[in-house]
Amino acid sequence: MMLPEVYFLRYAFPCSRVLVDVRKTITEEDWLKLKNAVETDTLISREKLEQIFPIAIKRLKEISPDYWNISTIREYFWNRHEEAISKDLPAMIRRLCPVCKGKIIKQTNEVFKVDLGNGDIRNVNTLYHDAKIGDTVMVHYGYAVEKI
Repeated sequence: MMLPEVYFLRYAFPCSRVLVDVRKTITEEDWLKLKNAVETDTLISREKLEQIFPIAIKRLKEISPDYWNISTIREYFWNRHEEAISKDLPAMIRRLCPVCKGKIIKQTNEVFKVDLGNGDIRNVNTLYHDAKIGDTVMVHYGYAVEKI
């Protein structure tokens, strides 16, 4: 079973480019460490994750005082993340930031073509390496995060 910290980072990592490029709260070096951790399912401490992603953590705490568990993390990202997206972000980022479900229709190397419905087809990175054509995945900011 996946640790909650690893699961959280899978969903939170796609937003980390915003922290580098827009918010400037983490460095490129920090981002590369996060990228390596998410690609290898390496554990990052809760304390470090709470420092890097304070807005998401605040929202998790609003859902449950026992917020370091898969069901609370899933509830936040699947059902409440979109309402938490800051209105001051550029429109393109706001468009990519919601977590949504889609079906993989094509794969080329490390890129899935995912049909999100309503004519929205996106190329997404394959964070979830066991997914294949025909699988349904959760997509967040250009990443296929989890096969469902």
